[in-house]
Amino acid sequence: MRIQDFFEAYKNKEVSASTFTKIRDQWGYFLEGREVDTQLVPREVFAAWQRSKEYGVDPYNLKSHPVDPSQKEYQDYQQLLEKYKFFFTRAAELVKEDGFSFSLNTVQGLSQIISNNIGLSFPGFIGNCSEKTVGLSASIIAKRLNEPVVIYNPFFYRQDYFRNVNSAAAPIHNEKKELIGCLTLNYFYPEQSVQAYGLVSLLSQIFDSLYLPMVNGYEEYVRQLLDCLPQGIVYTNNKDKVEFYNDKVLEILNINKNVEAAAEISKHLAKYGIGLDTKAKGKRTAGGKTVDFKLRCDELKDKIKDSSFKFIQIEKNEKNAPTTKTSTRKRHSEELFTFEQIIGESALIQEAKRVALKVAKTSVPVLLHGETGTGKEMFAQAIHMASPRRQGPFIAINCGALPGELVESELFGYEEGSFTGALKGGKIGKIEAASGGTLFLDEVESMPLKDQIKLLRVLSTRKVQKIGSTKELMVDIRLITATKTDLLKLADAGQFREDLFYRISTFIIELPPLCKRKEDIFDLAQSFADRIAQKYGLGDIEMDEEFIRALESYSWRGNVRELEHAIERAIIMLGENNKLCLEHLADKIQESYKEQTVQKLVDQAIEKSSNKQGLLALAERMVIEHVLESVNGNISAAAEQLGINRRTIYNKLQEKNVLKAIR
Repeated sequence: MRIQDFFEAYKNKEVSASTFTKIRDQWGYFLEGREVDTQLVPREVFAAWQRSKEYGVDPYNLKSHPVDPSQKEYQDYQQLLEKYKFFFTRAAELVKEDGFSFSLNTVQGLSQIISNNIGLSFPGFIGNCSEKTVGLSASIIAKRLNEPVVIYNPFFYRQDYFRNVNSAAAPIHNEKKELIGCLTLNYFYPEQSVQAYGLVSLLSQIFDSLYLPMVNGYEEYVRQLLDCLPQGIVYTNNKDKVEFYNDKVLEILNINKNVEAAAEISKHLAKYGIGLDTKAKGKRTAGGKTVDFKLRCDELKDKIKDSSFKFIQIEKNEKNAPTTKTSTRKRHSEELFTFEQIIGESALIQEAKRVALKVAKTSVPVLLHGETGTGKEMFAQAIHMASPRRQGPFIAINCGALPGELVESELFGYEEGSFTGALKGGKIGKIEAASGGTLFLDEVESMPLKDQIKLLRVLSTRKVQKIGSTKELMVDIRLITATKTDLLKLADAGQFREDLFYRISTFIIELPPLCKRKEDIFDLAQSFADRIAQKYGLGDIEMDEEFIRALESYSWRGNVRELEHAIERAIIMLGENNKLCLEHLADKIQESYKEQTVQKLVDQAIEKSSNKQGLLALAERMVIEHVLESVNGNISAAAEQLGINRRTIYNKLQEKNVLKAIR
């Protein structure tokens, strides 16, 4: 089997996770000198393993190989970067949007990561990545075959060095069509390989011509590659004439293939004044459908030919699409919250967001501390989404929701037959599943001490061992934990390991309770009302002033989560006028509001009067008047609420000397 045949089989869903496991086993057999199944391992991969072994490459070596800046190869590399700086800058920006790491590799084997968007631990300096130093890599195979390739993680010879990484590479050439190196995209998940292959092939074609990549008979080939991309792509020449577009553009802009599509695209894009570095949002209505989209225009220049063309990307704008919050594995970023979706303008929540956004750019552990319902998982998701790991998995597990005896198997996984009731084939643990992404442990204080010890070892060694296994697997996780307790106090009481606390608390972010950010309650309530109304198919929801005052005066023990549930209950209790009123809130919130209102009235009376003799009478009358107002003047209802009869209310209201008593 050729390496391209394997890629085609993967695209056709003929390759499963077990296939990768079997190939990794074949790599182990090869190192042990045993026979390798060449029907399973692509022949280019097996040949590269053989060459790597002959070169004496250590498959377990984690060291990098920096190049002396005084060497001619180093200086040539720098000149290549400088000569095509504009291209590499634009290419890095393009792949950043899709979460790929981007590097340039020369024919001599020199390499540097130009854009590290997935948090790779590889150094950023120019290093020697020839086959004699690192063994098999995507760039080496792409240069040998002089065609784009995909290298899946089990193919690598130095698997620990390239842990969890998959790669796609494509060769690049000079104006004489001589091979000068290749472009490489690294990513964590095999399912990204089709997009990576299409994108790196496109970039290499652009580099080769620095003109329209459809020349020299490549038009149909490149068209197929472009149609693999999730974005709409448009090329215009230096006179802004549309020379090429992919089918995704027609889909996003709802343009019929049978019309003069290029002219229609030009006509629509002209509205946005497409020029160098244009970024815009647009809306198009056609065929009864309205589509919101965003576009970006970059200009690529060929200094040699003194020409240029524009590269325009168009994507559907789904920023405001509803999000789904779960506690299971999340592979798709649209399921997760971002910082933009965390509502609040209060100083405390803004400070928490500011710190979280800064720390998100790193891979250091974060401890979120806050009461129940303050949005700890939302913050964890937002940190993940703002990090270089955003294309990786986000795995959430609530330690407090699991029986103590199940925490170990959930976190670390197990092999088949490890214990009674173990699943056939075993089970992957949450730590292993989170490799390349973020692991979020909520209520971490509930983790049993024995499992804390194992977690501490994982964080120290970056290796995890399944229950019942003797093998340790390399993992690359970013850990975020959350608690509502004081972990140091628990440590003093022997209920939490102090060394684990210091390991997970490099950054502690305090999330404020709702009682300390009451100025955010209106915005939160309006946001919940809009979303819940959409959920139930209702129109716009209004909130009257008394409803809002009741929300702002209530003591929310359950914080934002309790507020959200209160809004949902109120909407369910709504009548036909779509206006939320005090009566739609739960009894306990109504009673709390009325009690606080009455107390304010009494306090006001006390402040205004020094005559204690008539004070009680005035306060009494104010209470009665307030209750009457709340029941729209219904004396029977007021009497029932106050626990007195109707005649008493009449008597109190008719006393003329009440005001005189305190004047």
